[in-house]
Amino acid sequence: MPTRTRMHTRRWIAVALFGLGALAAVALPQFAELLNPEMSLAVMRPTSAVRDKGWDIHKYLKWRSSNGGGTPVDCGISPMTRPNATLAECGKAAMASNRSFYLHYAGPDFAFFHSAYGLARDNEGNIYQVEYDSRGLLHLGRAANAQGSHNNQVRETACIKPVRIETAEDGIVGCVVPVNEEESERVARQSLIDTTVCAVLANPSAFNNKMVRIHGRASGNFEYSELGADGCDGALWFEYASGDGPPGLAATVGGGARAGAIDATGRYVRPVTLRLVQDSNFQKFQELMDERVKADKESTKANADTWTFYHVAATFTGRIDAVPDDVHLFHLKRGGLDRADYLGFGQMGLFDAQFVTQSVEGDAVLEHSPPIKNPLLSRKN
Repeated sequence: MPTRTRMHTRRWIAVALFGLGALAAVALPQFAELLNPEMSLAVMRPTSAVRDKGWDIHKYLKWRSSNGGGTPVDCGISPMTRPNATLAECGKAAMASNRSFYLHYAGPDFAFFHSAYGLARDNEGNIYQVEYDSRGLLHLGRAANAQGSHNNQVRETACIKPVRIETAEDGIVGCVVPVNEEESERVARQSLIDTTVCAVLANPSAFNNKMVRIHGRASGNFEYSELGADGCDGALWFEYASGDGPPGLAATVGGGARAGAIDATGRYVRPVTLRLVQDSNFQKFQELMDERVKADKESTKANADTWTFYHVAATFTGRIDAVPDDVHLFHLKRGGLDRADYLGFGQMGLFDAQFVTQSVEGDAVLEHSPPIKNPLLSRKN
């Protein structure tokens, strides 16, 4: 089975989409995956990008950590793309000794915007994650414990008690979101429901973390993987429970949406655990998907008068992952030329829902859409 090559560059507790106009906090008990190649290429200064320009996050963190009296520990400032390990060590040491503290990670110091992330603990044991972006933040899909301010340039998230902080693989420290174990167990015991691709696309959040049986057409190319159906506006992102993509998918820059859910108190509900069933039905589907890739390649040659695109129709069982309602409504208003906000699933976060395949039934068949005029020839004319 071909494995999808993912451009996973960093794993952070706070998912920062600085180069794309959004600094989105992702509430997960594990460290979220940052899929933003611009960040890894940025040249960072060793001091904050916002201390002298725009809103002063360092001053705010100091004020926030001073609530309740006392003198907080200043754990320092570090570039976000090259975090200094001493900040995390300082914060954890202050936690262990029940002291207040604050620390500050500076984002890229671009000429046209500034951004940052910080953590502050006061003398009463409250810890706050603070995000700043001078261009404004998309306050979408946030939990009740997150609040925006300063003309939407600032978001502050109160960490849920009992608070525990951890360091991600790249050295950024943040609060670990507790898991709602009772709800996670209830979701894991749910019954399978029959639905359609169109129904999911019409109301994605109603199907989030639901196990479904669904009939659709799997298609795509080297960077897209879709599950569509007749009469639907759009498609679901399509992937396997193994984490791989179907044949033909080579590289994707994924969005910030994550499987699972956040309850009303800000706790994490785990996604239903899946195991890909690689039986004879799945092998048949894989073979047809391989044929689809070859057929698409053959039918979309540059000098062909018409192009024909192929897909594999089948019935699948798996899990739906979806964005919250406010993100979906925001995307419904998005224009065709608006840049991606990376808040969804799949390639560039362009999909409001994804289908994660657990098994395939034996009805898979290779089909094709009606031929279309070769767009490359149209441009020449």
